[in-house]
Amino acid sequence: MKNETQLHHIDTDALQVQHDMEILMESFRVITSTLELDDVLKKIMHYASDIFRTTDAGFIQLFDERSKKLIVKAYVGFSEQIRSFQISIGESIVGKVYRDGSVRLIGTTKEIYESMGDISEENLNILNAAGASERTIKSLLSVPIMFGDERIGVMTLHRFDKEELPSERDLLLLQSFASHVAAAIHNAQLHEEVQKNLGEVTHLLTKLEETNELLLQRTEIHNHLTRLSIENRGLKSIITEINHLMESSIIYADYLEGKCYPVDHLSFEKVIADLFVLFRSKTKPAYVSISGDVDLSCYVYPIRSGSVFLGCLIIEGTGPLSMTDRLIIEQGAPILALEIMKIRSRTDILYRRTFEKYQEFLKIKNPLHAEMAAKDLGIDTRSFIQTILIELYGNSDPHALENDTQSFLTRLNQILLVENSLLFSYNNKIIIFSTTNQESEQSRFIKMITDSIERWNTRYTVLARAGISTGLYYPGQAEENHNKAEQALLHLKRQNKKGVFYFHEMGIGRLFLNHLPSEIESFLAETFSLLWTDQGKYKELLYTLINYVHNNGSMVVTAKNLHIHPNTLYHRIKRIEDILKVDFDNFEDYLKVQLAVYLYHSFYK
Repeated sequence: MKNETQLHHIDTDALQVQHDMEILMESFRVITSTLELDDVLKKIMHYASDIFRTTDAGFIQLFDERSKKLIVKAYVGFSEQIRSFQISIGESIVGKVYRDGSVRLIGTTKEIYESMGDISEENLNILNAAGASERTIKSLLSVPIMFGDERIGVMTLHRFDKEELPSERDLLLLQSFASHVAAAIHNAQLHEEVQKNLGEVTHLLTKLEETNELLLQRTEIHNHLTRLSIENRGLKSIITEINHLMESSIIYADYLEGKCYPVDHLSFEKVIADLFVLFRSKTKPAYVSISGDVDLSCYVYPIRSGSVFLGCLIIEGTGPLSMTDRLIIEQGAPILALEIMKIRSRTDILYRRTFEKYQEFLKIKNPLHAEMAAKDLGIDTRSFIQTILIELYGNSDPHALENDTQSFLTRLNQILLVENSLLFSYNNKIIIFSTTNQESEQSRFIKMITDSIERWNTRYTVLARAGISTGLYYPGQAEENHNKAEQALLHLKRQNKKGVFYFHEMGIGRLFLNHLPSEIESFLAETFSLLWTDQGKYKELLYTLINYVHNNGSMVVTAKNLHIHPNTLYHRIKRIEDILKVDFDNFEDYLKVQLAVYLYHSFYK
């Protein structure tokens, strides 16, 4: 029943995507059906409200060359007074969006009003008088309107009912909508210019015809690719069709899978990881040259969904792209991103289902029931068990971090061609559960994972660490092994280290994993006394004590390591005993100090 419900959700999402695409295509037809600028702007705001149903109010501002300000030209949800709202470049949110040419998504009231901190008093009064004072802005989306590299203005949408950012699908729809909005406004502005400058009619009509031709071509390309997506032709078909339309040959490098479409391309395969490193944080295309085992020069267009990097479109060579190829890439990128996110959505549901089954399996203690549950997960239980928890960290953006996690999981799936293994991700963690017949198989399996983590950590800034628990497999005791892997991972996390750690290497450290840092700090302060609380004065004595304990209380070895005379060390040790009020010849006193030194190195070094 659960599977049927999840499939129903997928079908519902697919229908919603198709409905949104149909509205989007209808908006393109209607918006481009007139050349009157005011009419175009009104229709844009009307369709913006239809497409982005969570919008309560919004306005379009165009840049006025004479006043050097952004002027409100069309609006919904505000009174007529909003027309007096004129923003300078760099002022408030919309002024920065125009200046930087980048989208601003703000999902909290606090952040919105902080970002508006530099707005002029006059503009703030106008905004409040137009209706903003009666409602609190809960979320805001402001997007630059650009025709090629030319900045035209800004479209801003407000929401008053709750703090919530638009979905990734809405953002992709907006990117596609905004590109056509820019072309329609640019077209209408050219028309106005023709009307005002009769002496340049011939020249401007030629430009208008060219722009119209590009606009029609752009719309045709977009509708054609959108239709493929609506018909669920799949990612590879869309990329193949983009290739057929283009004058140049294009390759799509998929970040999640780490390979190229429509076919694997050897020269790109060897440098694809370098391209991913270069473009993971970039939003704009660029020409790049890579030298090494393979020399490659190419044009790279990053494909993103908001903050999430999905991959790159790559055209080999350094020559400028034709206008047609630029149009195809510009229109194809949002369609590709939407298609990839559809695939991601289905994958997320499957992983969530696997995670739930795995959690149920861990709770089963009856050996017979546990064996049946393992078979349901595709596992034939054998002699040895290994549970591995891999955590990725180093990115504060949860969506981007989850994307990196799935990318790493895909690479593991390509390497770990081992039977009786369950691999899936949940949030920013990868869970691996496996059983083997021999310890040698177990060692080989874990080495492949360790090598993969090491390769990942040498290349990417988002790092991976893993906790590993192994042992003999007893049906009904899988949860104990899983918990040990979690403790090993927690040990690495507490020490802020990357790499791999085995539970059996933890020793007495497992006794302190669940202690709060404040408790450990308190114990060290109590045991080390002034050596800890006044380290500025007693730093040398604390260092001496740690060396002394590490060398098992050997005066000769410790003095040699510290480059001091044994008599000097003897006096230092006696002074330390006096300060700590302990006797190192007393077993309990010395054991307490040993434990404090261990905790110091485990949590503070």
